[in-house]
Amino acid sequence: MNWAILFVTLGVGIAEYFTDQFRLPTWIMRLQLNSRVPTLERFITYALVHNNWVHLLQNLLALYIFGNNINDRLGHVGYLAFYLAGAIVAGIGYALFDASGLPVRGASGAVMAVMGAYAALFPRSNITILSFLFFAGTFEVPSMYLIMVFFVFDLVGNFSGSVAVAHVAHITGMSFGFIIGLLFLAIRLVPRDPFDFLALLHRWNRRREYKTLVSQGYNPFSRIGSSRETDSARRLAAERAAEEEMLLDRILEMRAEINEAVAHHNLPHAAILFVELQRLDPRQVLSRQAQLDIANQLTSQEFFQQAADAYEQFLTHYPNYENIENVQLMLGLIYARYLSKHDRAKLMLQSALTRLHGEKELEMAKVELNRIGKSLPSDSGR
Repeated sequence: MNWAILFVTLGVGIAEYFTDQFRLPTWIMRLQLNSRVPTLERFITYALVHNNWVHLLQNLLALYIFGNNINDRLGHVGYLAFYLAGAIVAGIGYALFDASGLPVRGASGAVMAVMGAYAALFPRSNITILSFLFFAGTFEVPSMYLIMVFFVFDLVGNFSGSVAVAHVAHITGMSFGFIIGLLFLAIRLVPRDPFDFLALLHRWNRRREYKTLVSQGYNPFSRIGSSRETDSARRLAAERAAEEEMLLDRILEMRAEINEAVAHHNLPHAAILFVELQRLDPRQVLSRQAQLDIANQLTSQEFFQQAADAYEQFLTHYPNYENIENVQLMLGLIYARYLSKHDRAKLMLQSALTRLHGEKELEMAKVELNRIGKSLPSDSGR
């Protein structure tokens, strides 16, 4: 869906270019949002047209960088709804709070909503920047800092009275995206992650409460008798805290390495890293497409138990995946043919049968169910 939005927006930009080149009757004015005479459809259409090529390419680049991961978390329909809602909310914010009265156009408000959601869901991820200024090459910037720079820039621009950029729409869009991202995490509409914003906030609050208790006279080692035991306990607590931080850093590093390997289509290496990541923390789940790609890769390499675990994680964290029956079919086949977990295989294959449409897949599921049914007790095989 993110790619579809990119191509549609680019297509409209090309149409704008040829309209200006040949001086054809313009339709752009009918799509931009006029805050003094707003119409309902323009709260969406204004996000399709742009002031110039620089404006268009900036938005496309930002959407390319931040949009795919949000798309993975929300699914295609959910992402489209979120993107359009970001455009609408940003347009409403502009219509209500911008005093200039100038018409506005551009996808910036919707893109800022995507960036706000990214800050909530992936605050500790890094963004790779290509530089041609002081040196030629790439460097990484923490996504949270980069997004905060954009937000502060818009705040300063808005309060300074700048009208060249729709700062109010940017601020409204990013605030909406961040709040919605936090809400989705809080109600677990999207999978939780040890490094999402709420998890980081929770760990920060635990450290704050501990420091407050210590400053108020609480001694966590008061029940220990001798000073030698106290020193030993302190060293042990410090070592455990250091080990926990090192583990979290290692997990974050491995997730980055896996995403890098997937991005470069090096799935065998990504699969090896994923297995190691699971040894460190079995709760770790990747983005939707990455999780599915690695599960498929593990299957092709005949690491069937690890593949089954990866598919099970996928089903748990992405239950609304539009082709969930194919995952259930694959998992059922692995359990039936290679892991001898026939009860679980039967459940997966029966669930897949209710949604499968391809004749080959249907036949495969039925044949496998019939085969394992003969090896099950008669009462469980019916």
